[in-house]
Amino acid sequence: MIFKGYISSRKLLDGSLNQQKVQNLVIRDACNKRGFDYKLSFTEYGIENCFLNYNEMIVDLKKNKFDGIAFYSMAQLPSKKKEREKLYSVINSKKRILFSLENILIKNKKDVLELERLFRIKLLLKKSPSEINIKKK
Repeated sequence: MIFKGYISSRKLLDGSLNQQKVQNLVIRDACNKRGFDYKLSFTEYGIENCFLNYNEMIVDLKKNKFDGIAFYSMAQLPSKKKEREKLYSVINSKKRILFSLENILIKNKKDVLELERLFRIKLLLKKSPSEINIKKK
């Protein structure tokens, strides 16, 4: 199977920022471990909430230019569910989505439901406090 990579040039949903070179290495390693052919990555623009290349990549996947998309991380997904559903709509018996950092391969609707559950938890964690101050009496 031929996988096209997808990397970011901005902070991810979890606040992390990794060099594009590192992101590509993680994707390449994840594809190699699964026996997938890895093609160079789409790089998303650094503009906040911009998903121009994300949408172009989905169109190309529908046109059968490749068999799957290898994301660096699920933290690259759009926070709006409607935007994520565009990606999920291409999942079928021949198309796959790989989240390299988390080692998650999406191959059917059941996998999509599990990914959505994990993604919602990630969104909630982002909003939770990082520290709780407890006053001693």
